[in-house]
Amino acid sequence: MIQSSLFISIVLILFFSIRADAQSTQPLVNHQILSSNITSSGQQHFYFNPSTTPGLTKRSLLTLTDSDHAPWTKRDPTLTFYLTLTSCSQPSPPPNYQGEIPSIDLYLSTVNSNTLPGPTHHQNNNTVDDTLPGRISWHGNNVPELWIGVAAPTLTAAWTGQWTYELAISTQQWMHPLDQRNDTMRLEDTDTTNALLVTDQTMPNATVLITQGLPKELKYSYCAAKSYQVAGQSINTTTEMQRGQQVFMVANLTQEQTYQAYMIQHQTAQITSLTAPLALQTKSDPHCRLIHGLDFCSDVAYSVPSDPTQDIWNITRAYDKQAQDLFAPFATALSQFNCNNTQYSLVRNCDDCYRDYKRWLCAVTIPRCTSSSSPSTLVTTRTVAAQSARNPWIDATYSLQNGWTELLPCVDVCYQVVQSCPPFLQFNCPEGDLAAQQYGYWKTIVNDSLVLDVNNPTCNRVGMNVSLLVISAGSTLRSSSWLVFLASLAATLVSIDAFN
Repeated sequence: MIQSSLFISIVLILFFSIRADAQSTQPLVNHQILSSNITSSGQQHFYFNPSTTPGLTKRSLLTLTDSDHAPWTKRDPTLTFYLTLTSCSQPSPPPNYQGEIPSIDLYLSTVNSNTLPGPTHHQNNNTVDDTLPGRISWHGNNVPELWIGVAAPTLTAAWTGQWTYELAISTQQWMHPLDQRNDTMRLEDTDTTNALLVTDQTMPNATVLITQGLPKELKYSYCAAKSYQVAGQSINTTTEMQRGQQVFMVANLTQEQTYQAYMIQHQTAQITSLTAPLALQTKSDPHCRLIHGLDFCSDVAYSVPSDPTQDIWNITRAYDKQAQDLFAPFATALSQFNCNNTQYSLVRNCDDCYRDYKRWLCAVTIPRCTSSSSPSTLVTTRTVAAQSARNPWIDATYSLQNGWTELLPCVDVCYQVVQSCPPFLQFNCPEGDLAAQQYGYWKTIVNDSLVLDVNNPTCNRVGMNVSLLVISAGSTLRSSSWLVFLASLAATLVSIDAFN
């Protein structure tokens, strides 16, 4: 009798324990996003089993296994779990708080001896450490079922608010997909109210999301980014065939403001992919106007000095036409060389010469305008006083009474012409102090306080591939190796003004 009573007691304890866990654990549905919130010190628990969830049928599971017996056992690693948690909002710290706002944590258990994983359960408990600010992710297979714990840190009474988040699991794909490639989207330039962003491939159902003031702790969360979306922005998406790029022209921004840009791609009605954020800042000088889509100077996609009251497309066409007119004499000179039958270089030909001279000409006749306050002394700019533009056409066409600031062309743009064109053209680049006055140098620096890269250039590359930008300020044009190189090309020293 005692043994029977003891057995019944144990069964009852197990029954009520399992019942308590079931009541405090919420089942997750496959391929769906659940929204929830959690307060300081809170813990919430979830459960997922692909054989019982409404998102998968037993028949579909059988098709994914190599067994005719019970589906989804530990011997069936064919299903992969994709689990993500994104924080949509977070508590507000007390006044004068200087640190980072702590994030919620994600705990996992794959054994039924721990159905409430979290900071208070240390055995058979795993903390997910694949974490970016605002996003936690985990994937695995060969797991028969999964218990999930979401835990919030303990805050003092001076904090206000709570965390809101989205939690999703799928056996098919990420429900919060993230594209962290550095080259997915690139910032070409800004002016006072516009920003030009591009991709080098067409992305279907893609657009740009502009945010401002998004906390750094949430920067990889799509649901958080939507909450900080800039009101009133407009985005015009086009494809520029000459450059093979998808172009996003963002308008209605505010002068001299910092924003974060995301490219988002709506994969389904429920799933939207997100890129890493790209910082951009609008300019302070209204004389800098953003142009793109030029027929001749197709690589020009940046701000140029102009009259802020004139129509931007008239400005675009005018700059393009004057560059094309200046190119005509060079095209005539190059046509005198028998490009089809005479080889002047083992690695370059007349097509290279035509391309590189056109890029150089567009760079010096269509200068890149920037704000007077450069982000770093490594950025090579030149202050242009009123009526002193290097290209006299600018002074004659646009009356810029207060002057403007130019982001100088990369010196590599000039040297590419020297390397690509026949020696009889006698094209050369200046050296020493003259070079420093007319050209800039490419630098790439990424650290906690300074980012200089293709999105924050130190000189105007005019569409040149960054792998070709090899001449830096650390290797100046006074270098004897460069002088020997120039001498070998039998070119005479001329300044770029001689070609205007």
